[in-house]
Amino acid sequence: MRRLFFLPLALTAVLHGQQLDLEQLFEERNLEPMRQALAAGMDEDVAAIAERAIQRGLKLPDWRILRLRALMNLGRELEARDEAELAVKTFPGHLELLMLQHENARRMGRADIAEKALQQVNNTAKARPAKDRSAADWVALGQAALALGADAKKVIQQYFQVAQKKDPKLASAYLAEGRLALEKNDPARAAEVFRAGIKACGDSADFRAGLALAFATGDREQSKENLKRTLEMNPNHTQALLTQAEGLISAEKFLDAAGLVQRVLTRRDNCPEAWALMAAITHLSAGDAAKFEAARTSGLALWDRNPAVDHTIGRVLSRAYRFAEGAKHQRRALEMDAAYLPAKVALCHDLLRLGEEEDAWKLAAEIRAKDGYNVQAHNVGKLEQQMRGFTEKRFDDFILKMPARDWPIYGEEALALLREARTALTAKYGLELKRPVMVEFFDQQQDFAIRTFGSLGGQGLLGVCFGTVITMNSPGSLTHGRNNWQSTLWHEFCHVVTLTLTQNRMPRWLSEGISVHEEGLRHPAWGMPMDARFRRMILEEKKTTPLGQLSSAFLNAESDDDMMFAYYQSSQVVAWLLERYGMEKLQGILRSLAEGRRINEAIAAHTEPLEKLEPAFTAWLEAKARAFGSGADWEKPTPEQVNALDPDSLADFAQKNPKNLWAIRQQAQALIDDKKWSEILPLAEKLIALVPEDYSAESGWQLKAMALRKLKRDAEEEAVLRQIAEHETGAMPTFLRLIELDLPRQDWPQARLNAQRALALNPFLRQPQQALAESAEATGAQAEAVAAWQRLLILSPDTAATTHYRLARLLREKDEPQARRHLLDSLALAPRFREGLSLLSAWSAESVPKPE
Repeated sequence: MRRLFFLPLALTAVLHGQQLDLEQLFEERNLEPMRQALAAGMDEDVAAIAERAIQRGLKLPDWRILRLRALMNLGRELEARDEAELAVKTFPGHLELLMLQHENARRMGRADIAEKALQQVNNTAKARPAKDRSAADWVALGQAALALGADAKKVIQQYFQVAQKKDPKLASAYLAEGRLALEKNDPARAAEVFRAGIKACGDSADFRAGLALAFATGDREQSKENLKRTLEMNPNHTQALLTQAEGLISAEKFLDAAGLVQRVLTRRDNCPEAWALMAAITHLSAGDAAKFEAARTSGLALWDRNPAVDHTIGRVLSRAYRFAEGAKHQRRALEMDAAYLPAKVALCHDLLRLGEEEDAWKLAAEIRAKDGYNVQAHNVGKLEQQMRGFTEKRFDDFILKMPARDWPIYGEEALALLREARTALTAKYGLELKRPVMVEFFDQQQDFAIRTFGSLGGQGLLGVCFGTVITMNSPGSLTHGRNNWQSTLWHEFCHVVTLTLTQNRMPRWLSEGISVHEEGLRHPAWGMPMDARFRRMILEEKKTTPLGQLSSAFLNAESDDDMMFAYYQSSQVVAWLLERYGMEKLQGILRSLAEGRRINEAIAAHTEPLEKLEPAFTAWLEAKARAFGSGADWEKPTPEQVNALDPDSLADFAQKNPKNLWAIRQQAQALIDDKKWSEILPLAEKLIALVPEDYSAESGWQLKAMALRKLKRDAEEEAVLRQIAEHETGAMPTFLRLIELDLPRQDWPQARLNAQRALALNPFLRQPQQALAESAEATGAQAEAVAAWQRLLILSPDTAATTHYRLARLLREKDEPQARRHLLDSLALAPRFREGLSLLSAWSAESVPKPE
C-alpha cells in the first residue's frame, strides 16, 4: 500500500505559498491546497489523500470530486466508475458528481451508465428550484443539456453565462464555455472567454492550454507561449503535451513527438488520443502497418467504438497532406458513431481537398442542420453560396472555377499556362495524370482561406495545392500588383506533379524546393534568386537550417523573412542536389518516398549520408552568398565609428571606406532629401558596380532610374528600366513607366512585352490591357488584339464606344456579323462618333448593289 507520510511535504513545495495544515491534513481547510495540487498535475498524490479523507468520513463531496478527477487524469476509469457509483449514492442529486460519472462512463463507452446519470440530473433539475442552484450546478446542467443535444448557443446563454454571473470566480464556468467554443471551431470566442476566466479567477494550466488551442491556427507564437506556460504550471497536462506533440508531427520531428506522447502514456496508459497520435507517428515516420494497428488497437482498449481514435488519426494524416487516408479514418470514426460531429467536419474538409465538392456541400449542410453553432460548417455554407455563382469550365485535363468576371480577363491564359506546365512537368518527372486537375481562383481572401484551411486566416499565401486540387487567390484580389500570378500557378502545378508522384508522402521542404526551382527554369526572372536579405541571413545571422530538419523551418518561421528564407533554402538544396547528383537521383528520391521511405533515408540511399551532405551544402550556399556583391563592404558601422546624423562624420567614413554599402546609401538618402539628383548618379553607379546583380528597391539600378527620371533624361532612364524589367517580375511601376515611354514612340514590341509583364501581376489593369491591345493590333497579332480589346470592354466601360469601334475594324474581314454588332454598339453609345459614322457609311456603300 502507498505510504502517505511524505505527501504533505511534496505538496507544500509546489503550491506557491498555499500551506497545508500538516497536523490536520484531512480537514476541510486543506481543500483549496488540494485543488491547487490537482491543477499542478499531482494526480496520484491528490487521489491518495482524497481516498484517505473519504475513509476518515469527511463529509464534503469535494473530496469525492477531487478523487474522481485525479483518477480520470490517471486513466483509472474502472476505479473511477466504482467511486462515482458510490459517490452519487452518498450524495444523491449532486449535479457535478453526476456529470463526472457521465463523463467517465462516456470514456468507457458505457452508454447505460451515462444515460442513467443524465436521467438523475434531469430529475434533480426538476426538483430543485432555479434560485437554489449553485454556479457549479448551472455548469453541470449546461453540460447535461449539451449531452442531450441542446442548442450550444442557448446553453452558453442560459447556463454557462448564468454560472459566471452567479460566481464570477468559478473557473469551470469559463472553461466550459471556452471549450465549447473550441469544439464549435470558434477560436476567437474561445480566446476571449479563456482570457476573461484568467482575469476573473486567476491564471491556470487549463486556461492556458485552452488559449494555446485557440491560437493554434492563427498565431503560432501565442500558441507556443501558452503551451509553455501551461507546462510550467502543470508539467503533466495531457492536453498541452498532446498539442505540443501534434506540432512536432507537423514539423516532422517524429522522435520528439513520440517522446511527448510517451510521457502521457506513462501516466495514463489507456489514453485514446495519445495512442491515436502514436499510431499516426508510426504511419508517417515508418509506414509499419503492424505497429500502426497495434497503437490504434491500444487506443480502442478502453472503448472499442471510440470515434475519437480514428478521428484523431485522420486529422493528423490530413495535416500531413494525406487527405485520402485522413478521409478513410474519418469514415471509420463515423462507422463507430454516425453522429460524431468532429469527424463529420474533418471529413467535409477532406472532401473539399480531394475535389469532391458536392459531397462536401451536402455534409456541411447536414452538420449545420444538426449544429447551428459550428463555425466551420457555417463558413463552408457561405463558401458554397459564393461558388455557386462562379464560372466553371470543364475539360479533359482541367476543371477551372473562378468568379464570373474573372474568366474573360485571364481564364484562357491560365488554361494555356496550365497545359504548358502539364506537358513539360509530367514528362520531365515521368508522371501520368489520370484525372483532371481542379484549379479554383477566389477574389475574396476570406473565401480562399475557408476553401483552403477551413477557417479565416492564411494571409500572405497566394496558392495551395492538395494533390490534384489547387486553390489560388485571384490576380484581381487584394494581392494584385504585388505577385506574379503566372509564376504562382506554375509553382502550384509543380506541386500537383510531385505530390501525386509521391502519393503525398514528401516533406514540405522538398515539395516547395522543387516548385521554386522549376519556376526559375520556366522563366529566368521567376523563382527566388540570391539577394541582400538572404545573404545576410546566411552569412551574418547563420539561419541556414540543417538539411535533416528543413521542414521545421516553415513551421518555426518567426517572420515573413524567415518564411521566405525557408522557401529559398529549400530551392537551393534542390538546385545543389541536381548540380551534384543529377535529375535521375532526384527522381529516385521521389520514387523512394512513394514507397514509404523517410526523406533522410531516401536522400542517403540515392546520394550520400546526411552527415556528409549537410556540411557540403552549407559550404556551397555560403560560397554563393559571398559571391553576391563580393566586392562590396557589407558591414554596418557602429555609432562609435560614424555619426549618421553628422554629414562631416559620414563623409569622412565614406572616404575611408569607399565600398561600404551602408555609407553610400546614407549619402544617397541625404541627397534625395535635398533633391540633388545629379549628385545621386555617381553614388548609384557605385552601388551598381559593387552589387550589379541587385535589382531590389535599395539597389543602384532603382536609385539611378529615379534620379534620371527626375532629371528628365528619358532615354537613359529607359535603358535602366529595361535592365530592371529583365530581372524583376514584381516591378509594376517599372513596367507601367516603360509603357508610358513605349506607346508615344510606337515601339510596339516593347509596349507589348511590358504590357504582358504588368498583366502577369494584375490582369485587371486598364492601362496595360490597352497597351497590349494597341501593340498587338499594330504588329498584326489579330487574335491577341481582339482578346485584349474584349477585356477592355469589361474593365473600362467608359471607353466602350471606342473599344467597340476598334473591334469592329479588327473583325470586319473574319466575322462581319460580329463586326457590325460592335459598330452598332459603338454608335448606340456615341451617336456622333465621327470615325464610327464614317465606317458605317463605308460599309453601307459597299453593301449597295452596283448597277449592271
